[in-house]
Amino acid sequence: MNIDDYVFINKRVLKFVGLYPTNIARYIVCCVCMFTIVIPQAVQIYQNWRDLAVVLETSSVLLTILLAILKSLVWISNRRKMDSFIDYMFTDYWDVMTAHISKHENVYAIYVRKGHLFTKGYLFLICNSLLFFFSLPIFESVVTTIKGTSDNSTNNFPFVALYPESYYNFPMYEIVYFSQMLATSLCGLIILGTDTLIATALFHTCGHFRVLQGKIEHINGEIGHMLQAHNELNIVRKIKLQIISTIKHHYTILWFCDYMETIFSPMLFLQTLASSLIICLVGFQITDAHITANAISKLIKYFSYLLMALFQLLLFCIPGDALIDESSTISRTLYTIDWYELPVLFKIEVCLLMLRSQKSSKITAGKFYVMHLENFNAVLSTAVSYFMLLRSFNSD
Repeated sequence: MNIDDYVFINKRVLKFVGLYPTNIARYIVCCVCMFTIVIPQAVQIYQNWRDLAVVLETSSVLLTILLAILKSLVWISNRRKMDSFIDYMFTDYWDVMTAHISKHENVYAIYVRKGHLFTKGYLFLICNSLLFFFSLPIFESVVTTIKGTSDNSTNNFPFVALYPESYYNFPMYEIVYFSQMLATSLCGLIILGTDTLIATALFHTCGHFRVLQGKIEHINGEIGHMLQAHNELNIVRKIKLQIISTIKHHYTILWFCDYMETIFSPMLFLQTLASSLIICLVGFQITDAHITANAISKLIKYFSYLLMALFQLLLFCIPGDALIDESSTISRTLYTIDWYELPVLFKIEVCLLMLRSQKSSKITAGKFYVMHLENFNAVLSTAVSYFMLLRSFNSD
């Protein structure tokens, strides 16, 4: 198995936006393009801060763009660690997992393919959401032209923002329309690159734990052979080498988990804080739409947006939950083996392995929230609370 078959989307997206390998000039260009929509949206909120509907609709998109910028800034500020981390993940870390491909291919391939599948699914949802935002204003403009009611007041941009009146005429309307498409597409690529890399790293680590579990079970079979052969020296040496290899592999996985925690925890903290607000604001746009032609268009756009926002959070919680389960399985597997039949020297090494495996590995958001499915439910509960609060304000 070649790792490029499973991470080529991640590599190409990260390279395009200048995150890996780090290209500061390319990254700055992406940020400048995104600010072409951030500034008009911020002005829109400032000029219409008394209009709750306008503020909420503008904020739902603006918050996602700002989140992408902040997460990428955290990435760039740790670019040396990120580059070395990704280099190691795509080379040595992969080689450790695939060293015994004939024995464990089906074991780790499950999680490797999951990482690739989640990446493609997230790419589809982002493209689907952007496509609706980009195309529906054009469709509405064509409809008004056919009806003969077309004028500058019916020219809508994909995303709500405040521009001078002259920007709604040719050619500025087309230029601004394209700038919004470019800015949000780059935002989507940054989100896709950063989020899917985290999920892929988590899934690959789950695959490592599966391979480690297979190694431990194989050692158990070798112990049975050793007892039948009455402690034959060759078998004892073979078991010793396997135990040493297992301990080194376990240490490598734990080191990688600690590294992930160090560099990804700040980004996950930003994501956790923002996700509840984004889900709340997008959900509010869906429920606030009335049954009109424009409202149906708005409903379609924000429903696709909501699916993307929910999947974005699941992208961390599902592999995070799997990481906890797989790391806990190592401890249970160790306790099913009769280690008392081993020589005394082996028992000391195995006892250290058993003690360390009792603490499950996990990834957190800013050291506060453990990323698993329970945290996903907590974020949804918070989003519902915000939603009810907004509904009460809107009814008043």
